[in-house]
Amino acid sequence: MPPDAMTATDAAGSKVSDACGAPAAWFIVTSHGWSASHWLAHNLSRHPRVACVHSSAALPGDRDEPYDVSELLARKDFATIFAMLAQFRAGYGARGVMRPADLYRPMEAQGDARLIGSVHTFRLRDLPGMVSDLSPPDRNLRIVNLIRHPVNLVNSGAGQFELTFRLDLNELQWITRRIVETGLETFERIAARHQLFPGDPEVLSFFGACVTLKGLAADFAARDALLGHGLAGYAGSLRQEDVTREPAVFRDLVHRLGDGAVGCPSAYLDLVFADSRRNVHNARRRPTDPSALFADWAPWQQEAFAFCLDTFGLRAPYEAEGYDLSMVPPGQTFA
Repeated sequence: MPPDAMTATDAAGSKVSDACGAPAAWFIVTSHGWSASHWLAHNLSRHPRVACVHSSAALPGDRDEPYDVSELLARKDFATIFAMLAQFRAGYGARGVMRPADLYRPMEAQGDARLIGSVHTFRLRDLPGMVSDLSPPDRNLRIVNLIRHPVNLVNSGAGQFELTFRLDLNELQWITRRIVETGLETFERIAARHQLFPGDPEVLSFFGACVTLKGLAADFAARDALLGHGLAGYAGSLRQEDVTREPAVFRDLVHRLGDGAVGCPSAYLDLVFADSRRNVHNARRRPTDPSALFADWAPWQQEAFAFCLDTFGLRAPYEAEGYDLSMVPPGQTFA
């Protein structure tokens, strides 16, 4: 076969071995919620040779934000909202047993994408239980973990829970139980010290966002487990703040995910960074700088966050990722 029949150049400027039938590369971007995961999935999907799904429901990344129910609420279309919630709940159970090949092979059959994957469909903590499926012999599978500063993460989560708890009874009972299991007496002492009703929506939502940090501790432990297994496809972590602000970091992410399977030309990057849409989980006007945001929180919020951050042992792993947490007092002070 002549050399020019072996490779072709796709619209994004990468070399594609279409003529010899080379398989597409696969990727997994793990992340917690509230980390611009839909923005990332949507903009990866805008690449002409990338196919990407998002969320526990594995929805096509080129769809609108799946968690935005404002129009449905305006129409009081609760039936559709509850059907969506049921779809996400089904995904929560499936992602612990679903394997990448179960998701990606059907996607291969639907188009000619050279890079196929998911964002926020698998969690990092799901992966150690499927290590044997993360190095398929006939595919190059790369894994990147998307992280966010925990102060901003909790602030966003608290805003989302204020709406979610009004609609999703399953989420309400799950998070409330985690609050109790994490430290009922501590949260009650914080509430008593500041004369709060712990069941008030703002208070319950903030406590709930703090205790979800337990899942981040599980993710860091899973990362260490994958590294211990010597998984060649694990390509490290990237900070959400950098990916969404720096074109060079976004380009690096595409390279990490595809290992050269697709290009990332300037025209595509311009398109990505012209997209200013972000899902705003918390509508309260507050600073975005983590130190300023922490200072803007009420004392009870600062105490709840500090307690959970150190209860789950997250200070050191986040600081190792380059995040400043010097503004957060020792959590044991409030235990």
